[in-house]
Amino acid sequence: MNRSTFWRLGRALLFGALVVGGTTTLAVTVPGAGASIRVAEASVALKDDNPDKKDKNKNKGSDDDQDHVITGQVLEIDTLKDPPELVLGSVDGETVIRVLKTDEIAMNGVRLGDYIEAKGEKQSERLFEATQLSVSEHYGDSKSENDNKD
Repeated sequence: MNRSTFWRLGRALLFGALVVGGTTTLAVTVPGAGASIRVAEASVALKDDNPDKKDKNKNKGSDDDQDHVITGQVLEIDTLKDPPELVLGSVDGETVIRVLKTDEIAMNGVRLGDYIEAKGEKQSERLFEATQLSVSEHYGDSKSENDNKD
């Protein structure tokens, strides 16, 4: 081998050593590179099983509140659905009442326009599941007292 070949080989080895040394130094100085790995920590919120808090938030058996009783005028009746449904117009607007006892509408003689009271449980602002119906006043049966009679 001649002298120029050794010189080229030496320069290539020197260049390789500089590249390896430079990248190693760069890897150590740059954050997040190389072997340093960052770990994100997370935690899980556990359900509080404190019985005192449950009693405060739970309905204590009052079945005459607005979540268990609804009153209003019958706007629609659909006995073909299972369970049958009524649309009730009340102070809060229209509410769909699912009658869980399928014969409850017929047993009470509920008709369009009747003013009824339903007992059960409110599912949302627009849905109520009733277990008991009662007619407060049939449409057209009211005895109006008019002071303007002759």
